[in-house]
Amino acid sequence: MPNRPWDNIGAPTAAEQRLDELLGQGRAWGRRPDGPVVPLDVHADMFDPDREIRGEYLTRKLVESPDEQGWRAFWRRGGQQPVVRIEDAVITGRLDLRAAELPYLLEFVRCRFDMRPDLRQATLAGLVLWNCRFPGLNGRNLRTSHDTVLRNCTSVGGIVDLADAQLGGSLLLNDSELRNPGGRAIYADRLEIAGAMLGLRLKVAGEVRIPGVKIGGNLNFSGGALRNRGRTAINANGIQIGGSFRGDVDPISGSPFSVAGLLYLPSAHIEGDVRLRDAVLEPGVSPPKRGESQHDDPISTLLLDRGEVRGDVQLDQGFRSGGTIRLVSSKIGGDLRMAGAQIDLGWSRSPSASVEKPMRAIHLDGTEILGNLEAAGAMLHGQMRMVDVNVHGSFQLTRASLSGPRTDTLQANRIQVGSNFDCREADIYGTLQLQGANIGANVDLRSAQLLKPAWHRHRNSYKSSLDLRAANIGRDLVCAEGIRPFRAEGEVQLRRAVIGRAANFWGCLLGDGSSTNAFNAFGLVAQELTLLPSEPPLGRVVLRQAQCELLADNANTWDAAGGVDVEDFTYYNLTHPIEPTDGGRVRERLAWLRSTSGRYQPGPYDQLATVFRDSGNEEHAVTVLIEKQRRRYQALAGASPVLLRPPVRLWSMLQRSTVAYGYRPLRALLWLLAFAVGGSAWFSFHELQPINEEDHPVWNPFLYTVDQLVPIINLGHDVMWRADGHSQWITVVLIAVGWILATTVAAGITRALRREER
Repeated sequence: MPNRPWDNIGAPTAAEQRLDELLGQGRAWGRRPDGPVVPLDVHADMFDPDREIRGEYLTRKLVESPDEQGWRAFWRRGGQQPVVRIEDAVITGRLDLRAAELPYLLEFVRCRFDMRPDLRQATLAGLVLWNCRFPGLNGRNLRTSHDTVLRNCTSVGGIVDLADAQLGGSLLLNDSELRNPGGRAIYADRLEIAGAMLGLRLKVAGEVRIPGVKIGGNLNFSGGALRNRGRTAINANGIQIGGSFRGDVDPISGSPFSVAGLLYLPSAHIEGDVRLRDAVLEPGVSPPKRGESQHDDPISTLLLDRGEVRGDVQLDQGFRSGGTIRLVSSKIGGDLRMAGAQIDLGWSRSPSASVEKPMRAIHLDGTEILGNLEAAGAMLHGQMRMVDVNVHGSFQLTRASLSGPRTDTLQANRIQVGSNFDCREADIYGTLQLQGANIGANVDLRSAQLLKPAWHRHRNSYKSSLDLRAANIGRDLVCAEGIRPFRAEGEVQLRRAVIGRAANFWGCLLGDGSSTNAFNAFGLVAQELTLLPSEPPLGRVVLRQAQCELLADNANTWDAAGGVDVEDFTYYNLTHPIEPTDGGRVRERLAWLRSTSGRYQPGPYDQLATVFRDSGNEEHAVTVLIEKQRRRYQALAGASPVLLRPPVRLWSMLQRSTVAYGYRPLRALLWLLAFAVGGSAWFSFHELQPINEEDHPVWNPFLYTVDQLVPIINLGHDVMWRADGHSQWITVVLIAVGWILATTVAAGITRALRREER
């Protein structure tokens, strides 16, 4: 074949003659039986000329038939595939095995290649490079039937190109160092590996490009260090892994997996786990991209959008990241574990700029997690964005620290959690946004501290610390005291929320005065509402249109700085019922209602009276309704013209003192009896003169008094006697009292009949 690479290469050198002799004897090159073995230092600047072999000469020896070379059978190991082993050689020129078909395994140990080996379209039984140095490797469309090993090798200034290669065994890159800063260190688009791809303790300066790769086993970079700061460290778009993606601590050296750059794995399909326990991810700073969307995360360290992981995603224990962990619209078949993780984006943007545009520590929009989301003890500086996420198990944030002051530190609108949402003893700097959340069991915020709520830049006001508007909680909402009080500096927003059992706010601290409302439960529906703050809320408490079966409250609730709005608040019983003889607690509750707000609201009095009446305490119900009428007339007097205010107040006083606004009509009989006795006594000592003495009327002071007091009944005595002097004024008083008592009694009877009808 003319124009072959080895044509016209001249006579063989001494080293090449010795290679020919050793291979002719079936022995490996590099072993000298006549002297001690001196391993080659592949990184040295000077070499023994006896170690130099021309690449063109070696190409001829490997490609041409062994029979043509006069070699004996290749060196074999225990009946395995034939092996050609080259040790401690410096290969000058180019080793060109392009499109060669070699039925044996090539093994190079401690060899240095001055030029990039060319293995394009080659078909080999196997390839082993051990402790070698080379300026890259061209293995595009390479085919091997066994393992491909580049172990403890060094590639400087070139690319290891395995694009479209098909490797029958595994690809081993353990302990190797691939350096091509600013470029691609590995270029392996559409690579197919029947076994695993192992890069334990692998060090890379440059990009590892493996999009569309199919790996039958694990992709393991445990203990590795990948450096491409501000760029993509691993480009694995659309990768398919039959096992797990592992970036654990190396069991031998104890070194964690570390990355400076982006782990880019969109649309990845991983049958096993993503294990990045104790990994350290650094993003670096990259220039902004043209047309970058506000929903992008420019400082990401892990991007797994639209991916599918059949097992767990483990970002826990000592996991640390200086950039965003992004898994948008992905599916995780197991758990997302982030317990003890540290993600800090505080370095990337000033606090004031973060308020305008928060940086995201985690971005999980639209992701489905079939197991649990475990982030207990996690420390996140940046936003945790989880809009429309579906967690089939529980969501754990116990003892976590979420720091995003004046921002929505947890943005989880419309999140669905199949079991519990636990955020006990957590420190939250910012707002928990859980609007429209659907929680299957409990929301537990016991002993949590919710500080520095988000700033609403359009309204120039603070947002809520806890926003559960329109949320649906299957069991309990617990915001109670544990090892420390539950505290929310901003508003606790429960507007239109539905809670299956209890909303527990025992021993809590609500508000700091910066927001109008400290507690907003407008339209809340719950079986039991426990609102027992340890101090008066610093803001208004809104219970308008809320509904609950049982209510537990205390004086601090009603001493809220902004008052309490309880219009249309419906509850059916008190957690601690009031005994029929306990008038002190009734008066206490009435005092609470008087302090609700500056305006009169009849609904709270009717509701409290209904609770007493339904429990059989009719007398307490009457006491409440009397107080309601007293407040009503106060409101009427306040809204009336100045000249009409005294008559309204006088009429209220008369009704209250006589028949208690009609709720105690028997008082009228007592007043009638008192005035009857008083009038009879007066007229017993001041007998009146008859108008017509010829009729000879008989004087009866009692009948005369009754005739004046009762306007409906006429006994005839009022027209038979003439009153003069003081008796005349006494008569006028009796007539006036009679009409007043009659009117109030009639009003009381009418009100009583209306109550009976209801």
